[in-house]
Amino acid sequence: MDNLLEKLKNRISIFLLRVARELRTDARKGPVVRESKSLFSREIKIPVFASLLFTVATLYCMLVVVFGLCWNVMVAVAIFITAIVSFFVVQTKNKEKVILEDNDAVVLMCLLFIIAVLIFQISREYVSPFLSPVAAFSLMSAMLLSSRIGILYAVSLSLFVAFSNDMRFDIFLVMLCGGVVVVTNVQSIRRRSDFINTGVKIAIANIAMITMFYFLGSYGDSQFKYNLFFGALNGAFAIVLMLVFMPLFEKVFSRTTNIKLIELSDFNNLLLKRLMLEVPGTYHHSIMAADIAEQAANAINENSLLARVGAYYHDIGKLKNPQYFMENQISGHNPHDDLTPEMSKLILISHVKDGIALARKYNVDNEIINIIGQHHGTTSMHVFYHRALESGPNTNIENFRYSGPKPATKVAAIVMIADSCEAACRSIEGPTALRIKDTVEKIINNKFIDGQFSECPITLRDLKIISDSMISTIMGIYHARIDYK
Repeated sequence: MDNLLEKLKNRISIFLLRVARELRTDARKGPVVRESKSLFSREIKIPVFASLLFTVATLYCMLVVVFGLCWNVMVAVAIFITAIVSFFVVQTKNKEKVILEDNDAVVLMCLLFIIAVLIFQISREYVSPFLSPVAAFSLMSAMLLSSRIGILYAVSLSLFVAFSNDMRFDIFLVMLCGGVVVVTNVQSIRRRSDFINTGVKIAIANIAMITMFYFLGSYGDSQFKYNLFFGALNGAFAIVLMLVFMPLFEKVFSRTTNIKLIELSDFNNLLLKRLMLEVPGTYHHSIMAADIAEQAANAINENSLLARVGAYYHDIGKLKNPQYFMENQISGHNPHDDLTPEMSKLILISHVKDGIALARKYNVDNEIINIIGQHHGTTSMHVFYHRALESGPNTNIENFRYSGPKPATKVAAIVMIADSCEAACRSIEGPTALRIKDTVEKIINNKFIDGQFSECPITLRDLKIISDSMISTIMGIYHARIDYK
């Protein structure tokens, strides 16, 4: 009886261990989630519908208070807000579906709208409608969400300002012009000091439009000077708002802007400094991969700064076991010679998980963490697979794959390709243009056939442009040199 119970206990233990392993494997394959240790790193779990309903109700109340409580006003305001919200939701759903699926992003959109309209009402009541910072909030939405969202904000907020100021077309056009001008230049903003240039552009756009309406006879001389003053002051007001709100929104909503990327790319950053001092081989590889990725991202009009910074950080997991990676082996001894292929596979795969853990520890942004987690996708380790085949012909290649996930964005795919191409081309003996071209094209073709790009919106045309760009960049890096005596 005791033997029977012991056997039953062992069977249950084995079963539970198997279930635990399966659960751990599934968890690793899921999307990267934020740690909940810090208040600022927690996801905001407000349902999208609740956020939209609260925003609509708040905007409705603010506009009704402006025009007065009567049935005609209440119906008119309801129609106006329904039209604006419908336009905004339809455009976002068609072109920015990912944003509507992100609770944080929806809450941020709603909060920006409410704060903007509140400031508009204060400006209208106590100063001048021409001080309404439509351009500032359009630019913040473009930097924190997307350029398309920024344009939608410019149109929608301009309509709000015009509607609350007796439907004046001049105010609508002045606000819209300032908003569009700054949103179309959003990629040029890479430092907080660039906000000053942005404020100047807003002031110039406002002055130009107000002057146009003056020459069309819309204002008298005194009114023209009054509007001109507040139109110019709008630029300075926008600078103040952006300097106050941008760092706050970046932190609370975990948004990765160009400004934050510049800060992450600083080599005085503790994590990059560790990479440079502790694993110089990986550091040099990451620098080269960053140059290659940046040029490729530029070629297909993706965020080249994100590609560069993502490549800087993609291999930080190698800080844990640097000696097991070829670029850091300087003694000539390869530790993998003393290990089984299965053990070597586990060590190499772990650098992705270790990289994600380090990035979270050092408060690296989620977009970079996603690139770290996706830069190998589910690619296979052919070297260790073929070693395993020597001892067991029935070895399954699926056991020698990274756990993923596959790249979900074009930038993540570019970093994946740049990582492989830099490592492969570095090992070419006597690199020539033809050998580099052949290597890069084979790597991209193999990853495409292997289905590594099946979860990101990259096209065959993009891959051709990326291939040409990487070949050109790598040839520039590994050009022929003179033998110095």
